[in-house]
Amino acid sequence: MKAAVKRPPVLRIRYSLPMQKWAEQLKNIINRDKKAVLVTVVGVWGSVPREIGATLIVSSGDFAGTIGGGNLEFSCIADAREMLAGQLTRKSKRVSLGPGLGQCCGGRVEVLFDIVTTETAWFKELVGDSHVMQRDWLCRSIDGGDTLFNAASDVARTLAGSIAENTKPVTSAVTVSHDDESRWFYQPLSARKPAVWVYGAGHVGQAVVAQLSLLGCQITLLDHREEWLGLQPALELTRVLTETPEEDAVSAPSDAVHVVMTHSHSLDFEICHALLKNGQFAWLGLIGSDTKRQTFHNRLIQRGVDENAIERLRCPIGTLGLESSQPELISLNLAAELALHWQQAGTML
Repeated sequence: MKAAVKRPPVLRIRYSLPMQKWAEQLKNIINRDKKAVLVTVVGVWGSVPREIGATLIVSSGDFAGTIGGGNLEFSCIADAREMLAGQLTRKSKRVSLGPGLGQCCGGRVEVLFDIVTTETAWFKELVGDSHVMQRDWLCRSIDGGDTLFNAASDVARTLAGSIAENTKPVTSAVTVSHDDESRWFYQPLSARKPAVWVYGAGHVGQAVVAQLSLLGCQITLLDHREEWLGLQPALELTRVLTETPEEDAVSAPSDAVHVVMTHSHSLDFEICHALLKNGQFAWLGLIGSDTKRQTFHNRLIQRGVDENAIERLRCPIGTLGLESSQPELISLNLAAELALHWQQAGTML
């Protein structure tokens, strides 16, 4: 007789969106120091240390985040503290990352500096829980002084008419020059963390969830062994104690990534079969060899799964070509493949 399946209530609320890390850092620093400068990369040309949207928060005695380190960051911290001591509330500047700055990247960046206090209107709204999810984009004029706190739907309509050949939703920071020659920087306040479901809490599964936690993924770990699920208690993840993971799998978000690595090949097969039959997933990876993939392919065909559907199954997993069975290297190999998948899908954090 099978043990009772425990269904965690957290599965009903997994779609809630947390603040972006920079927004959380800003909130903490302003609540403590009352005033800070929000320093953000809004333009990049050539080889540079960080991308558009990289953010640094500077107060009189502290800072958080990074725009790439080195002399670029040191000079921006100095500029920010000069602003804190003066009257200027917003400025932008372009910096060449060459010998004059003591860096050899060779590119250029544009950095936007914004004073934020406890009385800043959009910040007061940001820390009010009832508003964050309705108006979750910060929109700042680079050349002027305007700041808007907009809903995602409003931003989507604006950007759809401003970015050529925009074929998918914009989910990361972007700078846009509009028809009136004004330049605006759009930055999301909430973060949609990639959802990853890991089947199997064994040695490899433990290494995988530890590695993917470093990428800020929203991880669900499924296993029938309670003692294994309880390992690494400091990691933020959803633990599902279940004897029927193949049934749980089809309740995952349709944009979830699934990594199948249980203790049993037959259970691996049932999970893969359920997901391929359902078809509602972003990526499906199975730990194993080319031989295991061929065996699963033949069995899936016998079960009536379409050949095109089976092509979505990734096995072996990993893109680094690391020939090792060490759990930590398997997890690194997998993380590289998933990072590439999310980058291509436009959902990488």
